[in-house]
Amino acid sequence: MTVKDIMRGTRGTLSQLLTTKSRWVLCGFLLAGTSINYLDRQTLSLMAPMMRAELGLDNERLGILFSLFYYAYMIAQFAIGGVIDRANLRWAYGGAVLLWSVVGMLTSTATGFIGLAMFRVMLGLTESPNWPGALRIVARALPEKERPLGNGIFTSGQSIGALTAPLIILTIANAAGWRMGFAAVGVLGALWFIAWIWYSRRPEFAPIWAPGGAMPETRAGGYREVLRSPKFWCVVAITSTVNPILYFNANWLPTYFNQHRGMAAGSSDMKWILTFVFLGLDLGYLAFGFASMRLPRRLIFSFATVLVALAAFVPAVTDRAHLTWLLAISNFGLGMWMSLYLTFTQEVSKTAVSTAMGLAGGTGSLAGAILMWIVGRVTERTHSFDGPFAGIAVAIAIAWIAGMFATRRSMTQSPAS
Repeated sequence: MTVKDIMRGTRGTLSQLLTTKSRWVLCGFLLAGTSINYLDRQTLSLMAPMMRAELGLDNERLGILFSLFYYAYMIAQFAIGGVIDRANLRWAYGGAVLLWSVVGMLTSTATGFIGLAMFRVMLGLTESPNWPGALRIVARALPEKERPLGNGIFTSGQSIGALTAPLIILTIANAAGWRMGFAAVGVLGALWFIAWIWYSRRPEFAPIWAPGGAMPETRAGGYREVLRSPKFWCVVAITSTVNPILYFNANWLPTYFNQHRGMAAGSSDMKWILTFVFLGLDLGYLAFGFASMRLPRRLIFSFATVLVALAAFVPAVTDRAHLTWLLAISNFGLGMWMSLYLTFTQEVSKTAVSTAMGLAGGTGSLAGAILMWIVGRVTERTHSFDGPFAGIAVAIAIAWIAGMFATRRSMTQSPAS
C-alpha cells in the first residue's frame, strides 16, 4: 500500500496512524526546535550589555533592533500560515530550523548597527514558521484531548530556550566573546536538523507530513474561513496583549537587571534570576496542559491572569530573592496563558490551523514590535521601567476579557470549556 493509498483511506484522525511513543517523540522534537528558536532570539538581548560599547548601542537603538525582528516576524507570519497548510510539514518545519540557525551564526559577523539590523530582519523572517508548523503537527499527530498537553510540551521550548540561554550563552560569551555565543547556538540548530530528517523519514509519518490539500479533513481551509470565525478575533485580542508581555520579559529583563538592579552583564546573579524566571514560564506551559484535562478553562485563565498582573509590583520590590519569586510566579501565569491561546487557535478551524496561527501570531508580533520600540524610547528618556511593568497588568486584563468571550463561544465545543 502506498502513502497515497493510506491518505485516501484515512477518515479518522491522523493520530491513529502513530504509536503513542511516536506521537510523544515528535512532540519532543518540536520542544527541542522551539527551544533553539528562543535561544537564537534571546542571544542579542542577553549579550547586549557586552556589545553596547563595541557596536554603539543605547536603549533606543536596542529597542529598534528588537522591533525590527518582530516586524519581520509579523510580516512573514501573515503569509507563512497559508504556505504551511499546503506544504510538506517535514521539510517546511525542518528547513525553517536550519535557516534560522544559519542566520544566527551569521550574526556573529556583524560589525555595527546596520549589520545587526539586517540579521535581525532575516532572523524574524526565518523563525516565523515555528508556531504555525508545530501547531499543525500537533493537531495532526495527537488526538483532540491530548492536544493541550502537546501544545504545552512544545511551547515550553520557548521558556526552556530562555531558561538555558543565560547559562549557555553567557557562559560561552564570557569565555570566548559574544561572537562565539551567536555561532554556538547556530550549530545546535544544524545538529537538530540532522536528527529530525533522520527520524522523520519513517513511513508511518508520511501522512502527517502531507500537504494540507491532500488530506480529507483539510480540503476546505483558507483565510476566508478563519477571518469569519468569531473565536479567531478573540484569539487576536489575546495574542495582541499576551505576546508583548512575553517579548518584554525575553528582551528587556536583562537590560532592566543591569541598569536598575546593578547586575553586571553575564554575572551569576543575572544568570540565576533569569533561570528561575523562565523556569516559572516553563512550568506554566505544562501546568495548563494537565489542568485543562480536569478544570474549566475560565477558572484556569482567571487564576493565571491574577498571577501575571503581579508583575506590576516588580519596581517596588527591593529584596532580590523576593524579586525572583515574584517574576517567576508572574511568568508561571503567563505560561498558562500562552498554552491556552494556542489551544484556542487550534479550535478556530480544523481545516486551516497554520493559517489561523500565522494570522494571530503575526498580529501579536506587530503589537510586540511596537511595544519593544516604545519601551526602548520611554526607558531611555525616563530612566525608569515602572511604566512598562504597570502596562503588563493592563494588557493581561484585556486578554482576560477576550478569553471570557472565547470560552463562551466554545462551551458547546469542548468539555474542558
